[in-house]
Amino acid sequence: MAENEEQEPELQLDRALLAFLKRHDQGELVDREAFLKEHPELADQLSSLLDAADWIERMAGPTLADSQVGPSSPETPYDPNDVTIDLKAMPAGKSEKTREEARATLPIRAGDFSLSDIPSLDSTQASLPCRFGEYLLEKVLGRGGMGVVYLANQVQLNRQVAIKMIRSGALASQDEVSRFYSEARSVAKLDHPNIVTVYHCGENSGHHFFSMDYIPGTDLSKRLADGPMDPKEAVRYVRDVARAIDYAHSHGVVHRDLKPANVLIDMEDEVVLTDFGLAKQMGGEQGLTATGAALGTPSYMSPEQAAGKSEDQGVATDVYAMGAILFALLSGRPPFQADTVMQTLLHVMQRPAPSVRSYRPDVHGDLETIVSKCLEKSPSLRYASAKELADDLDRFYNGHPIEAKPPSLPRKLRFWLGGIPLVAALTGIRHSEPSLSQRWAQRIFIAAMAIVLAALFFGGSLLRWYQDSRLPSSITIASGAPGGMYFDVAGKLSDRMQTGRGTQPSVLSTGGSYENLRQLMDGHADIALMQESTIRADQVSVVAPLFFEAIHVLVPKSSDILSIEQLAGKSIVMGAKDSGTRQAALRLLKHFNITEKDVEVIDGDWTQASLRDSSRVLIAVVKSGQSGMMDLLSHGEYRLLSIETAPTLLMSEPMFRLYELEKGAYRGIVEQPIKTLATTAMLVVRKDAPSRLVQECLEAVYAEPELTKGLIPKDLAAVWQGLPYHEAARKYYELTP
Repeated sequence: MAENEEQEPELQLDRALLAFLKRHDQGELVDREAFLKEHPELADQLSSLLDAADWIERMAGPTLADSQVGPSSPETPYDPNDVTIDLKAMPAGKSEKTREEARATLPIRAGDFSLSDIPSLDSTQASLPCRFGEYLLEKVLGRGGMGVVYLANQVQLNRQVAIKMIRSGALASQDEVSRFYSEARSVAKLDHPNIVTVYHCGENSGHHFFSMDYIPGTDLSKRLADGPMDPKEAVRYVRDVARAIDYAHSHGVVHRDLKPANVLIDMEDEVVLTDFGLAKQMGGEQGLTATGAALGTPSYMSPEQAAGKSEDQGVATDVYAMGAILFALLSGRPPFQADTVMQTLLHVMQRPAPSVRSYRPDVHGDLETIVSKCLEKSPSLRYASAKELADDLDRFYNGHPIEAKPPSLPRKLRFWLGGIPLVAALTGIRHSEPSLSQRWAQRIFIAAMAIVLAALFFGGSLLRWYQDSRLPSSITIASGAPGGMYFDVAGKLSDRMQTGRGTQPSVLSTGGSYENLRQLMDGHADIALMQESTIRADQVSVVAPLFFEAIHVLVPKSSDILSIEQLAGKSIVMGAKDSGTRQAALRLLKHFNITEKDVEVIDGDWTQASLRDSSRVLIAVVKSGQSGMMDLLSHGEYRLLSIETAPTLLMSEPMFRLYELEKGAYRGIVEQPIKTLATTAMLVVRKDAPSRLVQECLEAVYAEPELTKGLIPKDLAAVWQGLPYHEAARKYYELTP
């Protein structure tokens, strides 16, 4: 055993230190001298490490665990502006008094040491300023759940910067270090005037750090201390935050810890976002926990954050937080604020957000609508992007009508009914304190409970059956631009369908797939045609895959362009902003390391003759053999570019399928096979669309040979895996012979 111990001194040290820290974190008063005598061979090393931990904690100040008895304790009220938490990592209870009794303090004069000397010091406290590598730390600017931020002077450049480092210093775990550098990487990839800039990151004597802009001024939490803001001022701040967050989202970064304290206000009264410590890279956690821990600041967490659903945290999470910030700026308090952390989290998950005007009646109705849309429990009901939020706030700021719609009367009634205590008890959902009218309603409800329950049980089923088995009185099909394939298919569908009143459905011409999605979700359309890449499975359901749309990359015949890589720096016509063509084109270029900034994007469609000249490239996503493409190629001004590496793109981009324009295609114009990719055009409805409407669509698509000519066959649609089919469509395909 002695031989093994000599071979593993580091393991012995780790085990001894871990045993001490566990006892200390459980609130036990540990005799340090007695503990060191238990490990005489490790006493010197353990003493240095414990002194270093004491010094770092002294420099950073009390943590959330020090300042609160526990997440469910009533002894200390929860402060909504407190630090970010990891709820699963929060200790059960520990007081500052316990910590004081477990350490002795020996002050040191400023300037006698550098931070790199800490692990060898015998003392447990030091004063600022002090030297840290090439920086001189001057004072503490702020503290978070795992980091502390100092004001520092970068001596060689003689400039003020902010230095962030891990609070636990050299004792930081690998998980803490990974999270810390994840924040630095997240911010470093962003270059925006309203987002703090990272200059340098690294490690000095075991202390991980990064330096960034020092923003003199204040922050929104300090401004909130003076009470509610003027509405237009609050709108301007949150609008600018939304624009900065939209930029971060466009670069794959979700903040996940937006709150007033993380919105700095500089000397020019402009916002600057900071503290990306919980930032998530879209498509991956990048080192952050995915175990179900609640990460964030409770009063500004979204319901999916409060529930620990890491996989559901995305763009909508930041949209919710911005709505909570706007609520706080207008009312002087966050939308949810209870006595403890746990109670606050439960309110966030279970209770409907209160009305801003219940705290501040003079707030304009449009502004209340914007806040309410941000604070929806379901992410799909919030603004689809930070840009949409910023645009609506800008409309309000400039006195223009907003696009968001207030909740419908039935929805308001549903919330009102949910506030009746007995109804809340039956549904298991807790609401805010009931009003006098709700209490009277409860008395009536109790008297008629048996009748109401019977009506709900039988009547609800009958109502759902009735709604599911009838056609809407009017039907609108969102298609595309007149003359396009989508518009043509929509017209044929309209000819073969009837509404509940026996009239022909109307066809709505649009700018493309993204506009069709909005029209569908806003209730302005009942059926829509859109590219597969546009479909959001939590919002819409597929009725049928219609046809493949091949990517046509057309370059002027006079040019020497031979590959996609050579498109960098070129002018490219790639469809309207709301079109699936634009989305497919940008995804294609991305695989060749070409971003939107690397090309000159021409807004418009390839069918517009005015946009064509000998210097521009055209990207079209259309069904092979489309007549307009035939006409364009026959003029001889453009040639098709083959994507030779198309097969390798399929592994990383599921929206694409391998496609080849055969030799002789387009009536012989294609002289050699052209390798390319294709997307799929889909017929979709809202998830809550009645089954009868879906059945009528399917009958119109497959019952008429003229319409099915050139479309994806029904038997292929029946075995298509992975599509979010409407339940009625799935049953239809299951019965396909």
